[in-house]
Amino acid sequence: MATRFHIGAKALRSNLATYAKRFDFLEVKSGATPREPAPSLATLRKWRKSVPPHFDFSVVAGPHLAAVKAGALLEEDLKLVLQAVDALEARCILLQTPTDVTPSALWRDRMAKLVERFPRDVTQIIWEPRGLWETDDAAVAAKKWGIVLAVDAAREPVPAGAVAYVRLRALGETRSFGPAALEKVVRAIGDRRDAYVVLETDSALTEAKRLRTLAQSSASGARGGMGRVIRPRALTVKVRDDEQE
Repeated sequence: MATRFHIGAKALRSNLATYAKRFDFLEVKSGATPREPAPSLATLRKWRKSVPPHFDFSVVAGPHLAAVKAGALLEEDLKLVLQAVDALEARCILLQTPTDVTPSALWRDRMAKLVERFPRDVTQIIWEPRGLWETDDAAVAAKKWGIVLAVDAAREPVPAGAVAYVRLRALGETRSFGPAALEKVVRAIGDRRDAYVVLETDSALTEAKRLRTLAQSSASGARGGMGRVIRPRALTVKVRDDEQE
């Protein structure tokens, strides 16, 4: 089985039609923040029509939903997420929980109840915890809840499963990812149905091209390529306008 890679940059600049010539995946916020308003439903529907059928979206849950605290604000964010998923025909919902959502029993129980409220037809629930969660512990919890744990595949193990969700961050001295680092990422993702990759570097366009080439070489096992990918053991940089043109 050849892994289907869906690759995007951290944020959209310029217009979506131009972006879609270079990438085929985009995270979209469903709730407004003080610094950034959320796109309207009419805009989201236009976006869906302006890109090819294979282009995928991930809807990012609003802050009140990500906080996992019951109440009117959570309910409003949940409604916005589901509306955005419908408008975009999105394949992923991304829940980025803040640092105060800890591994304690209380928060685990709240998370379990919340994820049960999301649709499980063709939509993947992606969880990206912040703070005290260890990758191994979070991977076990995500498997129990039937959701996908987002990881930085350059620094963390990628949990086993049909779907991988990877964020490659520009941290410390790492400002870009060369061929060797991207080959490591492809190997870490391994053989699965879908891999969603977000590149958070200023050189996202170049890295997306390299990543696709490496993934294709891995799938074909061509001479000089990486051969068969081994399944691993279980367990918002913006695109410059000149890159999109």
